[in-house]
Amino acid sequence: MIAGATRVRVDLGDERSYDVAIGGDPVDTLAALDARTVVVLYDVAVEPLARRIIAGFGERVLLTRGLIGGEEIKSLEQAGALYDELAAAQIDRDTVLIAIGGGTVTDLGGFVAATLLRGLRWCAVPTTLLAAVDAAVGGKTGINIAAGKNLVGAFHHPSLVAIDPAAFATLDPRDLAAGLGEALKTALVADPALFAFLERELPRALRADPDALATIVAHCVAAKARVVAGDERERDDSGSGGRAILNFGHTFGHALEKTCGYGALRHGEAVVLGMRAALALSRERGLDPALAARIQALLRAIPAPVLPVAPDAVIAATASDKKRKAGRVRFILIRGIAEPYIVDDVGEASLQAALKAIA
Repeated sequence: MIAGATRVRVDLGDERSYDVAIGGDPVDTLAALDARTVVVLYDVAVEPLARRIIAGFGERVLLTRGLIGGEEIKSLEQAGALYDELAAAQIDRDTVLIAIGGGTVTDLGGFVAATLLRGLRWCAVPTTLLAAVDAAVGGKTGINIAAGKNLVGAFHHPSLVAIDPAAFATLDPRDLAAGLGEALKTALVADPALFAFLERELPRALRADPDALATIVAHCVAAKARVVAGDERERDDSGSGGRAILNFGHTFGHALEKTCGYGALRHGEAVVLGMRAALALSRERGLDPALAARIQALLRAIPAPVLPVAPDAVIAATASDKKRKAGRVRFILIRGIAEPYIVDDVGEASLQAALKAIA
């Protein structure tokens, strides 16, 4: 555990605002939670932590449920099974759902909390770097359907997020790299200081140095809190991009996940590959070549497998992207660090050329 928690406030302008505690013991952080009863969903990979949290709530725990994390659990079938179990446990609107694990567990847990009894309070304890810098903060919850990832979901913010960066030291190297990919995305669209830190300290972060990771998480949470506060429901059409800027690399990334089969790529790995393509589009539209080379060096330094895919299939998959408007697929590009913008006029030839940058 990192001694002494840093708290970042996600200010939504009303009573839904909440804190993200980075560092310290999640058990101590959650102890202050005002909850008459709780239910706990957790990834079985982090059962020791889950058991400590469960023990901390004692008799207030109505139900615990272990899950095997992965995109497969983000399904209508799994959500339905949880609805039945929670109803049988006789939860009410005073019950708080606690989701412990990676982004698939927090996405599913948050979605169930958003929809059962028309809304329960919930808390996230992200145990992967990817979940800490992305999925557990910002209020997006969701499940997958055959047509695409996260196409069924709700905006439902947690009441509290507790993150212990020391837990990331046990991550599989692929999971660590996936989280760093999302962190780099945040740097590119919203945080020049984080970009500079990653240029200096990426090797240390790839070794799971807890202090480096704590710094990265704090930057990402603060940046995302700023963006979300300005455009909570991703409706900003002013041209600046609003919350949509956080999808840099995601239009290609989600398409890669779909065409490769969910689970073949970690989400953050797909985003790294997607950012390579988005960077190529950005350079085509005027991004300074020297800066593009610096960004490319970081993208190449973050390991990500390249799986055989048909470019036509990837391009077709972008058509189901949930960020499209008026039938047009939108891509987030960058003019510089923290200078994102949106385009919806990318032609077939440019898409084909951009996909070649993935390999």
